Amino acid sequence: MAAPLPPRPFTLRAAIILWLVISVLLAVASGSFIASAVMEDSDRAGFIGLGTLFGALAVLQLILLLPLRRGRRGGRELLSTIGIIVGVPIIVRGTPGLSLVAVAMLVAVLLMWLPQSSDYFQLTQPKAKKRFRLPGSR
Repeated sequence: MAAPLPPRPFTLRAAIILWLVISVLLAVASGSFIASAVMEDSDRAGFIGLGTLFGALAVLQLILLLPLRRGRRGGRELLSTIGIIVGVPIIVRGTPGLSLVAVAMLVAVLLMWLPQSSDYFQLTQPKAKKRFRLPGSR
């Protein structure tokens, strides 16, 4: 029988809720892009591509929330990678509607790496801390 998980810190609970909201917003954006592609004749391929991409991203984030909720480092690392790879270019480009979602992604990434969250992952999946050593020293 597996030991019960320690209570999640506020920072991690907030990140989980934020990722859920982001996934819903991306699913809505996906539906919006696909609906626009159906309604308009021009630039259909672009709208369908963006709709498919955002839909897949929303599903992937929801799937990765499961290991995150179980205290697995892999979920945190993959969601962080997605948040940075997707969030930073959207902010740099300055897309008005998606910039809010991108900022939320980066805030969720930050919440997952704050000391309280890191301490939780140390409890659920202990990892030996490496000590810095100079090359050639014992």
